[in-house]
Amino acid sequence: MAITRGVSLYSLQEDYYLGKLDIEGCIAKTANEIDAKGIEVLPDQMPLPSLRSVDRVLSQKDLDMWFGWMEKYGTFPAAYDANFFTTMFSNRHMSVKETIEWTRKDLYVAHQMGFPVYRTGIIRHEDIEILSACFDYAEELGVQIATEVHAPRGIHTWWTQDFLEEIQRKNAKYAGFVVDFGIFTVGMSLSSKHKYERAGAKTEILEAIDEAYRAGSPLTDSDIEKLGGGSVEKEAAERLKGAIHDDPAWLREVLPYTKHCHGKFYEMTEECKEPSIDYAGPIRVMQEIGWEGCISSEYEGQRDYFDIGCDIYMDPVEQCRRHHMMLKRLLGEA
Repeated sequence: MAITRGVSLYSLQEDYYLGKLDIEGCIAKTANEIDAKGIEVLPDQMPLPSLRSVDRVLSQKDLDMWFGWMEKYGTFPAAYDANFFTTMFSNRHMSVKETIEWTRKDLYVAHQMGFPVYRTGIIRHEDIEILSACFDYAEELGVQIATEVHAPRGIHTWWTQDFLEEIQRKNAKYAGFVVDFGIFTVGMSLSSKHKYERAGAKTEILEAIDEAYRAGSPLTDSDIEKLGGGSVEKEAAERLKGAIHDDPAWLREVLPYTKHCHGKFYEMTEECKEPSIDYAGPIRVMQEIGWEGCISSEYEGQRDYFDIGCDIYMDPVEQCRRHHMMLKRLLGEA
């Protein structure tokens, strides 16, 4: 099995929200126009009808519809993106016991839909306790519980390392990670640059901020002031400072526990390149160790266009198509 390619339907969220696409339409676009086969879903964002119910029980009708789509478009379930149900009630957080029960219920839905990976996150230490309590059930179902390695949580942070320690302590066979390529950020994204330009930032100062970050010496507020920049340029620099730039070689520590990756990107050029994120380095490491899994496009640049109207943004289908052209090139498919 080689590295496969997919799309997180999160990438198409604006077209879904505005009614341009329904779930089937998102799947059809993925298969027919983006040329990808893996489907990653966020049930809380794009739920099948029966998953809107309080009991969160998937109906047979919806299950048949789901697998009907998979057969019709030649696609496969890649990852099920879940969130903890800690804030279900308006007046309190759910207890650890309650959250474990709901996580197990959600794992079963992922199993029913044929997903091999159940992606979730770790924000608090007690989240590790919750997921650890579900390891045996995940193994019983054959679904991997995978926490996301996502900025500001890099590979060498407690979020990742403490969960890795728990996996090893319990010798869990169905627990691991979803690595988000955003942790390999090398510079300012095009969508971010365009956003700050619309807000009045000087292009030459944004370029200086980008160059300094890429050189490993981010500009300070004082540096920006000396260049003639103000609050907008400072905000752009601060946002970039919050990015993560892990060494791709560190992937060797987590890839043995990884079956799925998020191909984070913000804006592709017409030449099908993502200038703000290193893809060549991580994919080279994956190929060197013979990693097998799915890289799923996760387009996030649309949010940088919300200031000019929620219905004005880069075409997400075209952006994902360009992203897969890049992936094909790096994977040796093109």
